[in-house]
Amino acid sequence: MNVLDTRWFKVVARVLVVLALLGGWQYLSVSDALAADAFPSMTDTMAELGRQLLSAELWTAVWETVRGWAVGLLIGAGLAIVIGTLLGLNRFAYLSVIPVIEFLKTVPVIAILPLAIVVWGASLEMKVFLVSFGVFWPTTIQVIYGVRAVDPVVRDTAVVLRLRGLRKFFTVTLPSAAPFVATGLRIAAAVGLILTIIAELLGGAQGLGQSILTSVNAGPDRLPATYAVILVTGVVGVVVTSGFAYLERRLLHWHESQRNVTSKAA
Repeated sequence: MNVLDTRWFKVVARVLVVLALLGGWQYLSVSDALAADAFPSMTDTMAELGRQLLSAELWTAVWETVRGWAVGLLIGAGLAIVIGTLLGLNRFAYLSVIPVIEFLKTVPVIAILPLAIVVWGASLEMKVFLVSFGVFWPTTIQVIYGVRAVDPVVRDTAVVLRLRGLRKFFTVTLPSAAPFVATGLRIAAAVGLILTIIAELLGGAQGLGQSILTSVNAGPDRLPATYAVILVTGVVGVVVTSGFAYLERRLLHWHESQRNVTSKAA
């Protein structure tokens, strides 16, 4: 079986799995195996989803969610890359700061949500702060480990070749850290999206989370709308994670780990 046939087989298999799940959902609904007041049928949900896709309200909610996620990720991951790189390059700074980072990494973001609401209210700034805080600490650790994970042979070679300063950073340190940074960004993107939805659900900020909460509070008649928005949220999550995984494969195609992934996919 050639590569093209393999790819088509995977696509068809995934489509069949989705169709099977939708069919099972519809069967359980019409057979009353699922309570109608808690689980709307698949057809009702899809009909509502079609109506939602034609409304400006849904797309506004998607925009608000994506905007809060993107700005928070940009700030949190950007600071993590800069600070993580500096700490990774300085052993004394690393040993001094890493206990604080490890501690703050364990603080649940949900625990600081009330404080963020008091300071910024149900606003974009509140979402951005939560996302930035949530992605900063684990990404910083990932960057530090990447910067410090230079192969000893490569490090010794750089010494022999008298590579120093920025030249050493761009030719030795950065290529070694790139896979760690890429993995950290991919994970941070998914975590950031989850935190954005949580901020909207519990904090009342505009976005898909608020749309879900509003439809739930509207009563059982609006359950199809609730499930429709949840499906849209899931699609956004798939697009985000798939997009970052694709960029990681493209930008790091030269790295051994990505070559292995590409060969397995083929």
